[in-house]
This record gives sequence, C-alpha cells and structure tokens, in this order.
Amino acid sequence: MTRLSEQVDRNAARPGAKQTFCVRDFLRSDGVSVASPDSQLSPDDTLIHGDFLHAELRPGLFLHLSDVTEERAFTAKSTLQEGLSCIFFLDGKVDLKIGDRDFAFDGAERRKPTGVAIMNSRRESFERSSRQRQYLRHLVVSASSEWLSLDGLAHLQDATPGTRLLKDHLSHHQWETTAKTGALIAEILSPPPLLPPLRNLYLEGRAVELVVESLTAATRTETFAGENAIVTGADKVRLSRAIDIIEANLELPLSVAAIAREAGISASGLQGLFRRAEGKSVFEFVRERRLQKAFSALKSGEASIQEATAMAGYSDAANFATAFRKRFGLSPSRI
Repeated sequence: MTRLSEQVDRNAARPGAKQTFCVRDFLRSDGVSVASPDSQLSPDDTLIHGDFLHAELRPGLFLHLSDVTEERAFTAKSTLQEGLSCIFFLDGKVDLKIGDRDFAFDGAERRKPTGVAIMNSRRESFERSSRQRQYLRHLVVSASSEWLSLDGLAHLQDATPGTRLLKDHLSHHQWETTAKTGALIAEILSPPPLLPPLRNLYLEGRAVELVVESLTAATRTETFAGENAIVTGADKVRLSRAIDIIEANLELPLSVAAIAREAGISASGLQGLFRRAEGKSVFEFVRERRLQKAFSALKSGEASIQEATAMAGYSDAANFATAFRKRFGLSPSRI
C-alpha cells in the first residue's frame, strides 16, 4: 500500500518473484520517508526480502501481496491515493495510520484471516509500522473511485446497504472471511502455471471477486441490522455458532442434523440459513473448508497427498485430486 510498490513493474504480475528492499529503495520514491529505532541504520541495510508483487491488473485495479521477512522494526510514511482498499492479513503484525485514523492488523490473532475494507475519498497521509523482525504475509486489492464507477459498482454508492463504506471518508468494515474468500486468497498466492497474459487475467478475475466479497460483507452486515433483515440477528448468532462447530470438527464425520442441533436451529432452517448467508449448502460449505485445510497443509508441508486426501474427507486420492484441481486450478502434486 505504500509507494514503495512503484519500484516493482506493475505489469509483471509474477507471484513468487523474490526481491530485496533496502532503505535506499524506499527513499527513491518522492514523498517517502523511513524511520527506525535502530540508530545505526544505513541506506544499504535490508528492510524486507522475499516474494513481493504489485501489479495494476487493469486501470484503477491494483493487486499487492507480500510473503516476506522484515528484518527490523521500521516506520514508512507516504501518501495513499483515494479509493477502496481490501486488506487480508495472514501472518505478521502491522500498524497503519491513514490521516488521523489508526488501524492494527494481526495475522496470527485468528485461525482464519480477517478482511478489512477501508474507503478513503481523498488523498491522505499514510504511515505503516512494524514493531520487530517478523514474517509477514498479506494481500491487498485496491480499487480507485474511477474503477468502482466504471465497472458497474457506482449504483452501490446510492443504495442503503454499503453506503457508509463507499461514501464516508476513512469508513471501514471488518469481517471474518468466508470459505470462498479464503479460497480466492489461496488461488492468488499459489496460481497455476500460466502464460503471462493468462496469468494477469487469472489474477484480475480473483481480485475483482475479492472486491465483490468485501462489498458483500459490508452490505450483509447492514442487512443484518435492517428492519426487513434477510437474516435476523438471532440467525446471525446461529450461523456463527454453526461455522465454529464446523471449523472445530472438520476431521470428524459431520451431519447437518448434528450441526443444527448444536447451533440451536432445525436442519432445514440451517440449510436455508447457509443458502441465504453463504450462497451454498451446509455440505458444500464443509467440503470447501476441508479442501482449503488440505490446501494449506500441503503448501506448508505438514501433510502428504495421502494425508491431505483424508483431511479433505476423501477415501480415494483420484477423487480428491479431481475436486482439488476443480477448486484451485492445479493438482495436489503441484502444491
């Protein structure tokens, strides 16, 4: 989100491009300053190294991701352009200050990433601080006001749900990501091998979906609170309880009746609630969460393909590979 991103070729959408940034690299951009509690810091000292990507996927739509090690505590100050920022932290802790508003991100705070959407309606001062040496992994999709208008989202600015997020300066919305959002993040972090033009199109499609997911989350929250709520406040509590039950028991046989009983709702009521709130059946939600867990275990090296097959609830590795490839666009062996 800082103007350091301009040091990277915006058209080279290549996740996995390892780079090193020293103090001097930060200072090459106009209006960027760096401070650190390390009084011996020199222009050639490394601040960040690892996989880093900043790409303009289409005019006004930006994708920024980092899978890096920050070598020391530091603060960078810059300017943030107007637009919507959809931020997802997976690992690491960073403090942001946009204008006079403070935001804190902690990727290790929850078992699945939290999404935060921030709308700034004018250029603002921007400050980001890391407190110590750390591993940092996060993803940001930014959309300019022009992109939001030209790409069919302008009507949301006049609709009751989501109005506050898109109209009020430095308004923000935080939510616990859905299985679909988690899958989109995973697909961006580990895209299949594609030719550069197709890779950019692949990333663009998923970036657009993340913007829609962010706006949907903000809209859904306001709908919950509305007088004619599609999902009532009590149903929201039941949904949250059901999801917690599923997350805590993914490795066990799960039935809709058992989940519904624990969540305090009928089986048919739970199915309808998931259809309205998540856009899928309970079984589809469970299957997606198990596949996501298997994906993460394979990527981190915590599980073999055979173990990941069982983790995803499949007895046959071929069936698992088919479902995995359909969901993530690549085979388990590629991970």
